[in-house]
Amino acid sequence: MRKSLWIISFLFAVLGTPFAHADALTGTLALSGHGTQEVAIGPCASGLCIDFDWAGTLNAGPPQTVNTGVVDGTGDAGVFDITNNFACAAGPPICANTGTDTSVFVHDLNSTAVPINIAVSLPFVKFNVDPWVITLTDLVGGVDGLTHCGDALSPGQTCSPAGSPFNEQNVGTCTTASNCNVQINITFQGTADDGAGHLSNVIGILSTTFSGTDFQIINSDIGSGQDVVTSDSATLYLTPSSGVTPAPEPGTSSLLLIGIGFVLVMLRRIDRGS
Repeated sequence: MRKSLWIISFLFAVLGTPFAHADALTGTLALSGHGTQEVAIGPCASGLCIDFDWAGTLNAGPPQTVNTGVVDGTGDAGVFDITNNFACAAGPPICANTGTDTSVFVHDLNSTAVPINIAVSLPFVKFNVDPWVITLTDLVGGVDGLTHCGDALSPGQTCSPAGSPFNEQNVGTCTTASNCNVQINITFQGTADDGAGHLSNVIGILSTTFSGTDFQIINSDIGSGQDVVTSDSATLYLTPSSGVTPAPEPGTSSLLLIGIGFVLVMLRRIDRGS
């Protein structure tokens, strides 16, 4: 099976210590699947699932589908080894990552526990050394629509199956499935906690590519009850988020209250003197 690439993109704006905001945790992590685990996508006992730590045997593809092995969508032990690392330039305690992490752990997703466009709270990504935890709070429904989902194959087509988080696109020559690839991504919102009470808003994108097939075949397989499988190699991008307005920190809030109190006292004195 040709290795596909899972891309996990996070947009961060990290709150700092009182009176100042911390530098954002930024950088790129190259991740590779741990051992024999792979990622399975499709129906399971909990609805529609993404199982990040699936293991079993495969039917021939493309796309390859599950032959044996349970797709559960509930595990929290999907291990991605970090093949390169980064450290936050400011260092602890302003930001926690020290560049010593060797892996991250990714929680499975299923449509029962994590329905689309509904507020949830799921510890989604954890680092194995530094105390960063990324909590998923909203799995965004797919936005590509149904218009081209049933069309005959052509390059550039997009599709978001009804009720799913998937945004799918056929890329390549796409005269036949064999010279076509499918890019599938999901988007989520959440928060990141550095383990010291500093929270940040997160926008994330997970993306993978299936080679030698098209989304019409993938959706047909999933619709017929099969789970499609891709490798769990990945790249983790961390970049500062723009447009995020953090809530005031305790130190900032205290200063605001003191300032408001001072203004009220001065106004009362002026009123008495007039």
